[in-house]
Formats: sequence, structure tokens, C-alpha cells
Amino acid sequence: MCSLLLAPFYFLESLSVRIVPRPIVRPAPVFVIGHWRSGTTYLHYLLSKDKQFACCTNVDAFTPGSLFVGRWLLRKIIAMRLPKKRPMDDVNLEPTTPQEDEFPMMLLTPYSFYHAFAFPRNIKERFFKYVVFDPQNVDLICRWKKSYYEYLVRLSNRNNNKRLLLKNPVNTARIKYIIGLFPNAKFIYIHRAPTEVKLSTVRMFKALIAANCLQTLDETELAAQVELGHQSLIREYENHRHHVTENNLVEVSYDELLHQPLDTLKKIYKTLELKESDKTQEAFKQFIAEQADYKPFEYANQQGVEIL
Repeated sequence: MCSLLLAPFYFLESLSVRIVPRPIVRPAPVFVIGHWRSGTTYLHYLLSKDKQFACCTNVDAFTPGSLFVGRWLLRKIIAMRLPKKRPMDDVNLEPTTPQEDEFPMMLLTPYSFYHAFAFPRNIKERFFKYVVFDPQNVDLICRWKKSYYEYLVRLSNRNNNKRLLLKNPVNTARIKYIIGLFPNAKFIYIHRAPTEVKLSTVRMFKALIAANCLQTLDETELAAQVELGHQSLIREYENHRHHVTENNLVEVSYDELLHQPLDTLKKIYKTLELKESDKTQEAFKQFIAEQADYKPFEYANQQGVEIL
């Protein structure tokens, strides 16, 4: 029913894209990367308070074929359908809050790992096809790059060509290909203790699979795939990071962001040579204060006992 409702909007926008040429994406986007559950969402939400950036919102992510046509109606539909909290934690969801740009790729193309949440028995196959690209599969890489760039062009144009701030854990393994699209792209890589990351990722994947699956998957197998995926994603990042110039990549830890957020932000802005205003500083401080009561999950021991 949703697809039927959206089809006319998507059709009209596809016509407008053919008739009205879109400008190129400039300046190059800033990409927040890192394994799932490493703090990418918190960092994304925090940086989005800087008005020099434009983000992919929930409306943009879940109605990606219509960024211009019928926007007011689609926003109301998303508001009705969107849960108040994310299924894996207590992070607030609103139509205009930032969202991963992997979701529009999932809805617009077959080239997304996130289809595995509907078909979890294919999680390994999809991970090594759409996250860790086979460099020999040039045709697939070109099709993904074309689809991704076309969406970002429309998203940029939708936001009056402001610099895009994009968060997508999958892009941690795609740095080399993103540089091919945006030679001056900037990357913020956030990392967290591996044990916590893997336990939390299993918990997240379970929640997303439960909400979307057309298949079941044994939890032991899921944990094994998360372990394999974690190793592979980090290895791909280490293999790709040398493609980024010195002032276009900064690494931060989840702990330093949590306990020294303002100092961490200064490090990010200084390394990436981004401008920061007094108003931006105040917006950061306000958001940090609002999140002071949020309690992330803690892990009791290395065997995986998870406690609140």
C-alpha cells in the first residue's frame, strides 16, 4: 500500500530529474564512518547541530524517490509510521532527525547490505557483495557508484547545496570508491571497544531482523556473522584509509566523545579544517546537556553478559 501511494510521487520526480539538470555535489560531503554501535549516531546527531551541514533525514531516507514532489504529505506519512524510538535503543526518532543514507540505497536499489534484515539467512552473502566489494566486480561497483551519486545530487539540491553530513557504517569499507566520487571528501572515523561493539551489534541486528524478516536466523549463527563482519569491516578500513589525504581524515574514540565531547569536536574541526562559529558551539553544548541523562548499555564481562 505504501508503494502504491508513493508511486505517483516517484514517477513525477523521476520526470523532473530528466527535464531539469541537477548540479554536482559541492562542497564535498563529510562522512561519519565506523562499525555499527561505535557511536556514529550520537556523533551524527551532534554534528548536525552545525547549520553549515545538511543531513539525510528520516523523510529523505524512507521516501528517497521523492525529495521534492509531495514533500509535505510524505512528511505527515512518515510521522505517522515512524516509531518514537529506535528498535535497538532509546534514541529518539522524528521525521527531520538525521538518518543513515544506506536506507535510501536499500529502498532505491538492490545494492544494499540492509536487505539482509528481511532475508537474514543471506547475511554473509550480502555482506561480502555489498559491503566488502569484490574489486574484480567492476560492473557492480559502477552501478552502485552511479546510484549513490545520483541520490546525493538530489539530496544536495534539496538542501540548497549545503555541505552534506552523511553517516553510514557500511561506508567504512567503501572509502576508496567514495574518493572516486568525491576526491576531497572528509571522513570522521569513530571506534569503540570491540567487545562492546560486537555485543551491541548482535542486539541491533536481532531487533532489525525481528521487525523486518521474512526468514529466521539462529542467534549463534548471527553472532558468528557479526564477528566475521567486524573483522572484515575493520580490515577494509585499514586497507582503504591511505587513499584519504592527511587533512581529510580524523579518528576519534567513543570514550573521548562521550567524556570530552567539546574537545573531541575541536579536534575534528581542526583536523578537517572546518569552520566553527560561536552559535555552533552553543548548539553543541545544548545538545550535549539534553543527552546527559541518556544511559548506554554496559557490558559486565568479556563473556557477553549485558546489563542496563
